[in-house]
Amino acid sequence: MFARKGPDTMPHPLGPLRAATVFTLAGALTLTGCATDGTPTAAPEGPTRTVQAANGTVTIPTAPERVAVLWRPTLAAATALGHEPVATMASPGSPDQGLAPFLPDHIDGADLRPVTSSPAEDDVDIEALAASDPDLIIGVSTPVGAQAALVDPLEVIAPTVLLEWEGTGSWRRHLEEVAEILNAADAADETVEAYDTALERARAELREAGVVPEETELSLIRLQSETEIRLETPDSFAGQVVDDLGFARPDAQLEGEGDTDFIPLGYEHLERGDGDAVFVLVGSGFPDAPDTFSDGVWSHLEAVRERNLYRVDQDVWGAANHHAALRVIQDVTDALTGRTEPAL
Repeated sequence: MFARKGPDTMPHPLGPLRAATVFTLAGALTLTGCATDGTPTAAPEGPTRTVQAANGTVTIPTAPERVAVLWRPTLAAATALGHEPVATMASPGSPDQGLAPFLPDHIDGADLRPVTSSPAEDDVDIEALAASDPDLIIGVSTPVGAQAALVDPLEVIAPTVLLEWEGTGSWRRHLEEVAEILNAADAADETVEAYDTALERARAELREAGVVPEETELSLIRLQSETEIRLETPDSFAGQVVDDLGFARPDAQLEGEGDTDFIPLGYEHLERGDGDAVFVLVGSGFPDAPDTFSDGVWSHLEAVRERNLYRVDQDVWGAANHHAALRVIQDVTDALTGRTEPAL
């Protein structure tokens, strides 16, 4: 169907830290020990074990039942491992509270309890989190370090584990680390096996349709704004999934700019986004993005002339978790086997 051409940290703006009125909550909690500022910390009930985290050695319940998560990929990992968190980072007011790309089909994001009002790392409502009565809190340690700065008030509520997150490339390791915290190694193995099975099935379907992935250059163009596009490299989340499917990538999309996993460009350089097939990633951050791409600068792309350009959901393709990865695999398979119409 396609011929290969010739040679060739889920960061969010941070708002101000919320004031934490933790001392008014402490009387309702069973406390032991002290946080680094001298504030008593919550003691887990029942059997415990210790784990190593970015914030040191933490004593946690052996079998936590009421888990709160403060990172959306952590929500994805926890639900993949069979837990439905009692509190989560979310965007109340958005469809499904902005959680659909991080959840399996059987969980509705609108039913989950938010303790944030945005995906910003430090946007944690301490009182709402305490009211959810977790027995374990899982957050993240990023280069920004905002949740590390919140760890003392978090530990007053429940044992708190911070896991390293170094960007979208952390999604595979993050599942394993969450599984270690939740004592769910078998469920993690099943999640990885399901992903590998989906890859094998997709490759078979593609080959039956005449698509040879290693001979087909896939281009991934994210529409960032009316003036900027981003070419996703193999280091991006979507790029990793496409790589797992075995697809080739255009030479112009192999290396990010600086430490990023993308290449920012103006639309005047759109030709660098051409490929045997092009996937245009459009998300909620750019609501005015076009639905079709056959006019103007787009008309110069060979993929447009060959009717091999498809519009996909950046909110999913950038979500960095196993639920989203399965949807990326399905989107690619549906497009290249003719089940999805080109966006022209």
